[in-house]
Amino acid sequence: MRVAGERWNKDSWKKPIAKAVFVGGLPKEATAYTLRHSTITDLVSAGMPLLTIAQISGTSAEMIERHYGHLASHAAVKALETLAI
Repeated sequence: MRVAGERWNKDSWKKPIAKAVFVGGLPKEATAYTLRHSTITDLVSAGMPLLTIAQISGTSAEMIERHYGHLASHAAVKALETLAI
């Protein structure tokens, strides 16, 4: 929801995203999709549970696993390295 309680739509994203891209010093070609993709990639790589990422991003855990699951394998290897056998 937007500040005034309205729903976001495809046109209401344009100006706020363009402003954020400018203020953040990002390439002008950056879009809401690329920002979303980068954020999901960072969360998966940091080891956040895929279900939590799906809930935050408003999509299914299946989609997150299908498209980003390969990034989670690094977190699994790192976790296994800490086990004492």
